[in-house]
Amino acid sequence: MGSTPLSSGVRQQMNPQATVVLILGSVVLAYSVPIALTWVGHGPGFLRGLGFLAGPKGNGRAWGLAMVVAAAYILLSITTVPGVSRHIADLSWTKGVALCAALAAGVFEEGLFRRFVMDGLLRAGRGTVVQIVVSGLAFGVAHATWGLLGGHMQVAIGAATATTLLGLALACVYVIGGRSLAPCIVAHFAIDAVIEPGLALSALSGFRT
Repeated sequence: MGSTPLSSGVRQQMNPQATVVLILGSVVLAYSVPIALTWVGHGPGFLRGLGFLAGPKGNGRAWGLAMVVAAAYILLSITTVPGVSRHIADLSWTKGVALCAALAAGVFEEGLFRRFVMDGLLRAGRGTVVQIVVSGLAFGVAHATWGLLGGHMQVAIGAATATTLLGLALACVYVIGGRSLAPCIVAHFAIDAVIEPGLALSALSGFRT
């Protein structure tokens, strides 16, 4: 999920937990509004379009790859970002907000970077490889802002690289699954549900802790 870096003055006036709640709460609000408007506009068709109740639900290969991608990214985060493993079992309001943000991000970001971007490129006559690459790069650039939370460009580049790889993998899941969002949404939610709020707390410190 992406976010807008807070100014250093605001961050200095708030403790890390409160700052993360503010950031993740903003994500929930920002993502929930377009989701709700789409739901109202399309009614039951919105849920059918996600692939859970009806429509393309993916296939065994897509679901298998989605679970492998989620497990691999979670393991990578746990082993490389100390804050993730430190806060993985938290039972707090911060974790509750993080779970809400994970659900909102899973639906909104997969709808944006997979369906909107990739299907838009398909309609424009672009091939599958171009769709996957553009979707992955856009996903990575959007998530570079997490690295900027701690004010370090090198961290932002690292965040962009890791999430670009994740975006490429989820784009492959989308194609393999017959353009069903369901496997992508579940994988995205699982990742965010496990690694947050630890990842955001680490980002605030420049990934020093």
